[in-house]
Amino acid sequence: MKKSIGALAAFCIAASLIFTGCQDSGKTTLKMGDNHPDRNSGVGAVLERVNAEFLEIHEDVKIVTESYQDQPWQEKVKIYATANKLPDIMKYWTFPGRMVPLVEAGLLEKLNKDDFAEFGYMPGALESSEYNGELYGIPVSADLWVIYVNKSLFARAGVPLPNTWEDVIASVPAFRAINVTPMVTNGMEGWPLCIFFDGIAQRINGDFTRLHAAIDRKDGVTYTDPDFVQAAQYIQNMVNAGVFSANLTISDYGDARNQFGQERAAMYMMGAWEMGLATDANFSESFHNSLDVIKFPLIAGGKGVATDTQAWFGGNYIISARSKNKELAHAYLRLLGEKFGEYGWETQAFFPAQKVEPRPDDTLVAKKLLQIAAEATSTSGTPGLDRSSSVFNGEHQELMRQLCSNIITPEEFCRRLDAVAEQASKEL
Repeated sequence: MKKSIGALAAFCIAASLIFTGCQDSGKTTLKMGDNHPDRNSGVGAVLERVNAEFLEIHEDVKIVTESYQDQPWQEKVKIYATANKLPDIMKYWTFPGRMVPLVEAGLLEKLNKDDFAEFGYMPGALESSEYNGELYGIPVSADLWVIYVNKSLFARAGVPLPNTWEDVIASVPAFRAINVTPMVTNGMEGWPLCIFFDGIAQRINGDFTRLHAAIDRKDGVTYTDPDFVQAAQYIQNMVNAGVFSANLTISDYGDARNQFGQERAAMYMMGAWEMGLATDANFSESFHNSLDVIKFPLIAGGKGVATDTQAWFGGNYIISARSKNKELAHAYLRLLGEKFGEYGWETQAFFPAQKVEPRPDDTLVAKKLLQIAAEATSTSGTPGLDRSSSVFNGEHQELMRQLCSNIITPEEFCRRLDAVAEQASKEL
């Protein structure tokens, strides 16, 4: 125990020395922290490019970055937060269980939303970093939930690309007749099915916030409300109609992706991060030429519209409320907001949370994804399974697998999911 206390004390002293605004050879040191240790490629390289531009403007500043992989960085932040020695600027997650404790502890600086209004953020992007009406961070990346399609297989089956889920259901016999699975996704892990449920519920009720209210136990909304039961029933009906592969709940990510890439499935329900399918050398040129992407389909008679987009935002950058270099930190975040989306798209390091112009050599899929993002009039924010506790997350996935395997009824699914949401709300 004495050794542990001594080690913690030594670490806190080191943290105090590392994360303070200080003078180094006459330059002000701006301390940063993130989860991108590779600074030569990907997001790390984009950050270094922004840093270089910032230093050109602020010649009297020195930037020092501490960077680790995800889990070690989470642990570092906990220690620095306890020692009240967070870096001036850092990257952290917007999930309620991650950022909210820092906000409630008074450790994060409030931002002026108007400072970022001109940078083309998608609807709901900045709002994803708000708490009690105050902005505490800016997102830099986005994930869109979409349907990838193989146009050649649609042509072979003699059916048009779908606008509604009724179109998808109607296409099942035609695809089965040519020995093609209509749609695949990663059902084994469960999280894609949870996002699927969120999307179907919104297409029925037209309101992403109802899901939030059911999880947060607000406004009398519960998962046992008729629109959520209808969503669960709709999904089970689709499974029973043969929309998905027979092994949906035991098909993992690689299996689903390969079925689609090898042209044995006509549609693939997944996120924008799969835009690399268009150039994946593991798949044929005919597949690349047939690949397209469409918005999440509508439901006939539902209240959702095509521009209601399942999108959530990450890469949240925040400022320490204890920073001695707040003016510089705010200036850095403004530059980050201005440049990061554009630079990230140039290098294909991530899908941006902002509207950016496509490049001439972008693939059709990449251009379509940018178009879907640009046309969004509302976004979902963080998926339901990630808006509560880890127990809720796990149970939601398991219940979705049971629903899609006809082990439980839609009513039982909603009743049990609501009970887990209620319990989680009491524990958070």
